[in-house]
Amino acid sequence: MKIGIIGATGMTGKALYNEAISRGHDVTGFVRNETRGKDVLGSDAQLIVEDAFAITGTQLDQFDVVIDAFANHTEPEQNLDVLTHLIHQTRHHDVRMFFILGAGPLLQEDGSYVYDFLKTLPDAAAWVDEPRYGVTELQVLLSTRDVNWTAISAQNEYTEGPKTEYVLGKDHLMHASDGKSHVTSGNLAGAVMDEIEQPQFKMARFTVSDK
Repeated sequence: MKIGIIGATGMTGKALYNEAISRGHDVTGFVRNETRGKDVLGSDAQLIVEDAFAITGTQLDQFDVVIDAFANHTEPEQNLDVLTHLIHQTRHHDVRMFFILGAGPLLQEDGSYVYDFLKTLPDAAAWVDEPRYGVTELQVLLSTRDVNWTAISAQNEYTEGPKTEYVLGKDHLMHASDGKSHVTSGNLAGAVMDEIEQPQFKMARFTVSDK
């Protein structure tokens, strides 16, 4: 399968790239800097050097699946902007788009967003825009019916780590066996690739947790 990964040199993108390669897929990373791309992904990595906002639907049509792993933690509004740009570029196209979301748009037991809790924390003002924009990203996707999309949310604690054992969920925050909400980049990448190879969630969001 031909898979493109936007933001391939970030924590999530790198995990996705390595997992897809390990499964024998034909993988290309979209990067802004070729030297950094080769340093992170390997000297033999297939790369397209392009700013995320300049990517066109024609470029994406060569792939079976394109994963948006773009993440800007200091200017999180750009995460939403890239998502809407990609939606615009792929309306009525066949390519399957896969979007990586955070935990903010997951639901708590009372049906409210995790973001609604996060914004009440004492130090929230410094970082809460990222989960707030994440909620908007999900809402935009749920209103989009002319793009072949799927999305996945990470858990409250999302860290770089290996693929081990993981559990899937749908829309609610999950907790691992230690009672905490967390998932590694390796487990998220494994769940994404499982979904790409055996689709279950079309035009829908799901989530994954460490076991």
